[in-house]
Amino acid sequence: MKNAVPVPVTVKMRKGWNSDSINAVEVARICEAAGADAVTVHGRTREQMYAPGADWDIIRQVKQAVNIPVIGNGDVVSAQAAAQLLEQTGCDAVMVGRGALGNPWIFAQINAYLTDSCRIVPPPELSERMLVMMKHIALMCEHKGEHRAMNEARKHVGWYLKGMKNAASFRRRAGTLETWKQLEELVRDILGTNSEQQ
Repeated sequence: MKNAVPVPVTVKMRKGWNSDSINAVEVARICEAAGADAVTVHGRTREQMYAPGADWDIIRQVKQAVNIPVIGNGDVVSAQAAAQLLEQTGCDAVMVGRGALGNPWIFAQINAYLTDSCRIVPPPELSERMLVMMKHIALMCEHKGEHRAMNEARKHVGWYLKGMKNAASFRRRAGTLETWKQLEELVRDILGTNSEQQ
């Protein structure tokens, strides 16, 4: 790959396939020897998927074993978690996965925490969350067309609703979205029901 493309080549891997094949350190060394510019390590095996908690120690082991940048991944759901991952592993950067679903503010929160004396940026008010969600889905509609975008938007709406009043009932409605107009009606109802959070 390094010989075929003019851009940096990075590799993302898990801790291993299962508990009998924990091989992230070995694979990272092979990737480095083959010319990889960086490796990302997710601290779970493929068999584990998303549970139990990520093993950040394997990320530390990879960081100690190679000379290329190591990006840590797994269970980064807050600015504090990102800081802890960096501190515990010595990794060079953090990759956010599921923690960003319905929560694009996590990146600004992490940056503020890491660069501004552990400043905690509060989550946005509901009205801002809904505005960003609408912009997000509008871009999806523009890029993919309304029909396809609204099918995909169903899960995104569910993620943006996390933690709000009557979220379960609104998620059920989101699961049937077919048109932009239905989304607008849903958002009006969400804002009306949760007016105290705005």
